Amino acid sequence: MKLFLRLGGCLDPGGQEGPPLSRTRWYCLPAKAPVTLTEAAEDGAIYMVATRPAPPAAVGSPGGGQPARSLKAGTLPRLAQHLLEAQTLGDTAYVPAFLATHRAFTRPIDVLQLLLDRLEEVRALEPGPPTPDVTEVQRAFASVLYSWLEGYPEDFRGVLEPGLGERLTRSLQVAAGKGSETEQRLQELLGAPAHTAEPEDEGEDEEEAEEDANPLAFLGFQAEQVAAQLTLLEADLFVRVVPYECLGSLWSRRGRRGQEGACPSVRATVRQFNRVAGAVVRSCLGPANLRPLQRARLLEKWIRVAEECRALRNFSSLYAIISALQSSPVHRLKRTWDEISREAQRSYEELSTICSEQDNYSLSRQLLFQEGTSKPPGADPIPRRQQRRPQEQRPMGVVPYLGTFLRDLVMLDAAVKDELENGYINFEKRRKEFEVLAQLRLLQSICGNYSLRPDPAFQHWLRTLQPLPEAQSHTLSCEIEPPGEAPTPQRPLKPTLVITHCTDI
Repeated sequence: MKLFLRLGGCLDPGGQEGPPLSRTRWYCLPAKAPVTLTEAAEDGAIYMVATRPAPPAAVGSPGGGQPARSLKAGTLPRLAQHLLEAQTLGDTAYVPAFLATHRAFTRPIDVLQLLLDRLEEVRALEPGPPTPDVTEVQRAFASVLYSWLEGYPEDFRGVLEPGLGERLTRSLQVAAGKGSETEQRLQELLGAPAHTAEPEDEGEDEEEAEEDANPLAFLGFQAEQVAAQLTLLEADLFVRVVPYECLGSLWSRRGRRGQEGACPSVRATVRQFNRVAGAVVRSCLGPANLRPLQRARLLEKWIRVAEECRALRNFSSLYAIISALQSSPVHRLKRTWDEISREAQRSYEELSTICSEQDNYSLSRQLLFQEGTSKPPGADPIPRRQQRRPQEQRPMGVVPYLGTFLRDLVMLDAAVKDELENGYINFEKRRKEFEVLAQLRLLQSICGNYSLRPDPAFQHWLRTLQPLPEAQSHTLSCEIEPPGEAPTPQRPLKPTLVITHCTDI
């Protein structure tokens, strides 16, 4: 199969042909040009070299067909040096991947020092007026620093030593000129106070001083109202998640001594998940003297809330609600479950299928990215009776269940080595991690599309409702329906979720 390439006209994004070039030529090219991959080892680095056949002279620019070199592994100095070379070598994904993942194997301050050392070394090799090579390195340095300042300002905000900050400013002035936008941003961050994570127990004393909320007050809120408020809270937390805190090497160390405050943005999301799940269990168990039919109304109400969360594309609260309904203290209440309506039971089973961990949450992933990217969703794998509002009237945001991504990154960290046998840092692992973090970034950008108003009454109820300890939940459940009274329900109500808890919660 051959492809005929025409030069002499161009297509704009709308598909219309643009103004013709001075001449029109036709060339016969293979439909798919073969790519040759080879590995090249240099002092301190290993590259993957992708070579494509050079196009015809009239098509290609000078240097056409030059192989692209992506860094596969290397020492830390070579990884830092590659930040200044990646664009020239065709490794366009390297800089964002490095900035997002380097905390797994080094500190930001060490990378900055290596970058400055390399920049000064290049200038010293060619004294006098800057040559094109020096100019290119300076341009790359300014570009990397701009991306770093915009994407990860916490690495500069009041945490750099004065000497390093001054050195960084001087090098940036030479590279980008005095008064550049990048320098202004740098000075703004250097003069700002260091960001400190909020303590995890902030507000706990205030909550303990408030009277415990009435679990049955939940029935006074509309299902749409509850789902909207849960989505508002979850979305606010998710957009503030720092993606690199989800890296397996960082998240898996959260329980170690000295790491008590690690990954604060992820911990906040997990606490909210546990708070919602605890509210479901507490309200469903409620007073022990409720009749099964009365308690069934509570289960049905939470199922309706889960339906609305599904309609709002709030998968985090959806998972929290379903996991709580599947928890042992609730799912064992056979007489209560027998009283719920058939419609509620069908909806519960559909939502449980979405939340199933089968094939590594394959169905929820499909729905998340099918809808999260705002693409027209074809046939939905799960019938949604709960979708009562027209698609165009529903908010276009999305809140994922963060535990899915945490699990991916922890498994990836355990499966792939940090270093090669020769001690080089395995950057191929970091590229795989960056693919997951890039998905989070995409979803965060979409999550900000919600337009919801807070409801102080419900938020106060949720905040002040004290969750039951696990042992107390089981005791209360057995008080409601003693173990010997009825067999275990036949329908598949056993838990199918993996809930990510902080070890100190």
